[in-house]
Amino acid sequence: MSTTTPRIVWWILGVGLLARLMVIHWAVGLELILDEVNYLDYGRHLLEHGTLPDAFRPPLYPALIALSHRIAGDGATPIRLLQAGLSTVTGWVLFRWLRGHVGERGATLSTALWCLYPVLIGYTHLLWTETVFLSLLVLFLATALPAGELRIRRAGVAGVVFGLAALTRSVLVPVFWLAPLFVLLQPQAWRLRSRPKIRSLVFLGSFALTISPWVIHNQVVEGRLIVTETTNGYNLWKGNTDWAHPLATEGPQYPGPLVEIPMFPYEGSGPRITSLCENMHTEDTPFTRWHLSRCARSLAFTHIANAPLAFLRRGLTKVGHAFHPSNLLMRHLWLDLYGAWPPFMALSLIWGTAMSYLALLVLGVIGLKRAPNTPLSWLLAGMAMVQLAVIFTTFGNTRFRLPIMLVCMILAAWIPKRTD
Repeated sequence: MSTTTPRIVWWILGVGLLARLMVIHWAVGLELILDEVNYLDYGRHLLEHGTLPDAFRPPLYPALIALSHRIAGDGATPIRLLQAGLSTVTGWVLFRWLRGHVGERGATLSTALWCLYPVLIGYTHLLWTETVFLSLLVLFLATALPAGELRIRRAGVAGVVFGLAALTRSVLVPVFWLAPLFVLLQPQAWRLRSRPKIRSLVFLGSFALTISPWVIHNQVVEGRLIVTETTNGYNLWKGNTDWAHPLATEGPQYPGPLVEIPMFPYEGSGPRITSLCENMHTEDTPFTRWHLSRCARSLAFTHIANAPLAFLRRGLTKVGHAFHPSNLLMRHLWLDLYGAWPPFMALSLIWGTAMSYLALLVLGVIGLKRAPNTPLSWLLAGMAMVQLAVIFTTFGNTRFRLPIMLVCMILAAWIPKRTD
């Protein structure tokens, strides 16, 4: 099989990069909102002081912001350019990896979906972790699940990449003990690779070494053992409380056409829960975000234990919010954060992104049905199920479905018939 990259793939990569650069150009004067402001502040703090102020955010994305600022100057544009370049390189990695499993046609289809999916193009301008996190997931899969031999050294590299992904979005840390399956199983046959114990130790050891500087940082800065960050308890509570989040009822709504849902269904109760937990604080030490997370987690667990059936019903609502055919680009349009767009252009983007999302779901289902019964397809399906469990347990947001959409893009590679 040829090792060269076909011209059509280079065209796909080029068009995807050009689209991302156009988005960056349009977003130069766009006001940053919510987490974007916080990430930018953390990146600046890291650049100025060499440490982060606390363990509230995982460190990799602020570190990339700091790096982009050191190289290209302050502001949002440098990190957006970095995201555009990273996403384009990831498309090439995705093609090279999948070609060994499904052939050139299927790999080209998945690469096109990654490069040209409108929501991923739009996410280039958002200072959220999704672009970097999804790119690291692709790099992890390509490192851990090659079609050919997997050397022990490469298993160690896979552990490093998995650690970097966990330092971007800490959702991976609770399931790290399952991750060695990616380097233990042969992707195309139900057999273990050679020397499974050594592979597991190398993978987990490299993962532990990758996240250990962050753990040490937190011990120094926070004065306690914090493996990931201090938002997990609060995020769990947001989706598991009997409080009515104010923005769910009083905030803006996505206007249908089938059903309206709030744009901020789990937001608006932050000051109230902070005040409650601060009043419950009895320690001599100052009240911090770590105390807030611990308090919120305790309240969430109590609420779940007292009403397990309600927890299950709420879980379905959270999944519904996450898989509603809307997205953050729509939210920006409805809130006029992009400025005054002509109605035709705005509606085209709204309907275009919604239809592309539904089409990608269909492609993923077809690809799953056509994929062979191998560890590779099962591991991909497992990734999607883990993310679905995260949504069901914590709270639903269209951002949270993106790893599942990535799995759909990869599974779609099995749709074309292999001819090479």
